[in-house]
Amino acid sequence: MQKLKSIKALKELRGSLKKSGRSGMPTIVISSGTCGQASGANDLIRIAKKEILYKGLTEKINLRITGCHGFCQMEPSVLVEPRGTFYPRIGMGEMVRIVEAVDQGRVIENLLYEDAETNQRIEKQDDIPFYKSQVRTILSQNEKIDPIRIFNYLENGGYSALVKALENGQPARVVAEVKASGIRGRGGAGFTTGLKWEMLAAQPDGKGKIIVCNADEGDPGAYMIEACSRVILTASSRG
Repeated sequence: MQKLKSIKALKELRGSLKKSGRSGMPTIVISSGTCGQASGANDLIRIAKKEILYKGLTEKINLRITGCHGFCQMEPSVLVEPRGTFYPRIGMGEMVRIVEAVDQGRVIENLLYEDAETNQRIEKQDDIPFYKSQVRTILSQNEKIDPIRIFNYLENGGYSALVKALENGQPARVVAEVKASGIRGRGGAGFTTGLKWEMLAAQPDGKGKIIVCNADEGDPGAYMIEACSRVILTASSRG
């Protein structure tokens, strides 16, 4: 495991990852959130891995496992990048066809999303009405990141907020920015995150300070945006 000892080293690693030959390869993206797994996503993952290995395509096709893409009623689904082809409600046998089509640079027309109003097939995910009007912020990168592959996260800007805070070198300024953002807890009290940080920073402890964050406050699948935001800049409030 490579240990990064400076911000410069982190930036250099990110640059090398972006320049790697695999970054531009066709990629099969399988969403594997709770809804996807309940609908059979794990079977698709197993078949895709088997086909890619069996046919010797590991240097031609990437496989990325991500969280839910939001269109839960169309799970299990497959997204093919960089083209943006979206295949909804895919069965185990159809996964074999998709791997073959990606290898050959083809689109399988009869597996594409069918618009309920026009009965027209729509190839690209961004053109589907469900996605077309959305502007994602917090979840804008979830299709690009496999949560168990840290290099994948770094390649897509992971830890950028932490780098920004550390380069600034002024903990009080970071706390002030969090307070100004208005971010607050998602529980009934709606406690202000910036105030929590300010109270922690004021504590007389020279050994370092850590905010312990629960990203799921008891609601199944309801991962709290504010809580996740706290994790990103924890180190900036130390001292």
